[in-house]
Amino acid sequence: MNTIVLEPSTNTHRLNSESEIRVEDLGAGILKINTGGIGVVTHGEHGTLCTESEHVIKYVQQEFNPLTKKLQNAYD
Repeated sequence: MNTIVLEPSTNTHRLNSESEIRVEDLGAGILKINTGGIGVVTHGEHGTLCTESEHVIKYVQQEFNPLTKKLQNAYD
Protein backbone atom coordinates (compact mmCIF):
# COMPACT_ATOMS: atom_id res chain seq x y z
CA MET A 1 0.00 0.00 0.00
CA ASN A 2 1.35 3.43 -0.96
CA THR A 3 0.37 6.47 1.12
CA ILE A 4 0.79 10.23 0.80
CA VAL A 5 -0.25 13.00 3.17
CA LEU A 6 -2.75 15.33 1.50
CA GLU A 7 -3.04 17.90 4.25
CA PRO A 8 -1.00 17.75 7.44
CA SER A 9 -3.00 18.74 10.52
CA THR A 10 -3.89 17.40 13.93
CA ASN A 11 -6.08 14.85 12.11
CA THR A 12 -4.22 14.31 8.84
CA HIS A 13 -5.84 13.51 5.48
CA ARG A 14 -4.09 10.60 3.73
CA LEU A 15 -4.43 9.10 0.25
CA ASN A 16 -3.72 5.37 -0.11
CA SER A 17 -3.41 3.33 -3.29
CA GLU A 18 -2.30 -0.17 -4.24
CA SER A 19 -0.35 1.43 -7.13
CA GLU A 20 2.45 3.98 -7.13
CA ILE A 21 1.17 7.48 -6.33
CA ARG A 22 2.73 10.27 -8.39
CA VAL A 23 2.41 13.85 -7.15
CA GLU A 24 3.21 17.15 -8.85
CA ASP A 25 3.14 20.27 -6.65
CA LEU A 26 1.57 23.10 -8.68
CA GLY A 27 2.07 25.66 -5.89
CA ALA A 28 -0.44 27.52 -3.70
CA GLY A 29 -1.43 24.25 -1.98
CA ILE A 30 -2.50 22.59 -5.26
CA LEU A 31 -1.37 19.02 -5.97
CA LYS A 32 -1.79 17.12 -9.24
CA ILE A 33 -2.03 13.44 -8.25
CA ASN A 34 -2.06 10.21 -10.23
CA THR A 35 -3.07 7.25 -8.06
CA GLY A 36 -2.45 4.63 -10.77
CA GLY A 37 -5.81 3.10 -9.85
CA ILE A 38 -8.31 3.45 -7.04
CA GLY A 39 -7.35 5.94 -4.35
CA VAL A 40 -8.74 5.79 -0.83
CA VAL A 41 -8.81 8.99 1.25
CA THR A 42 -8.89 8.53 5.01
CA HIS A 43 -9.41 11.09 7.76
CA GLY A 44 -10.31 10.36 11.35
CA GLU A 45 -13.24 12.80 11.49
CA HIS A 46 -14.91 11.85 8.19
CA GLY A 47 -15.91 8.69 6.40
CA THR A 48 -13.60 7.00 3.93
CA LEU A 49 -13.73 8.27 0.33
CA CYS A 50 -12.66 6.53 -2.88
CA THR A 51 -11.52 8.45 -5.94
CA GLU A 52 -13.55 7.99 -9.14
CA SER A 53 -10.53 8.62 -11.35
CA GLU A 54 -6.83 7.92 -11.04
CA HIS A 55 -6.27 11.60 -11.94
CA VAL A 56 -6.99 13.90 -8.97
CA ILE A 57 -6.44 17.60 -8.26
CA LYS A 58 -6.19 18.50 -4.56
CA TYR A 59 -6.44 22.13 -3.55
CA VAL A 60 -6.78 24.13 -0.37
CA GLN A 61 -10.03 26.08 -0.25
CA GLN A 62 -9.50 29.74 0.51
CA GLU A 63 -11.90 32.18 2.10
CA PHE A 64 -11.95 35.95 2.38
CA ASN A 65 -11.34 37.14 5.95
CA PRO A 66 -13.41 40.32 6.41
CA LEU A 67 -11.28 41.45 9.37
CA THR A 68 -7.88 41.23 7.68
CA LYS A 69 -9.26 41.82 4.14
CA LYS A 70 -7.07 38.90 2.94
CA LEU A 71 -7.61 35.40 1.58
CA GLN A 72 -6.75 32.64 4.03
CA ASN A 73 -6.87 28.85 3.96
CA ALA A 74 -10.17 27.34 5.08
CA TYR A 75 -9.98 24.56 7.67
CA ASP A 76 -12.55 21.90 8.44
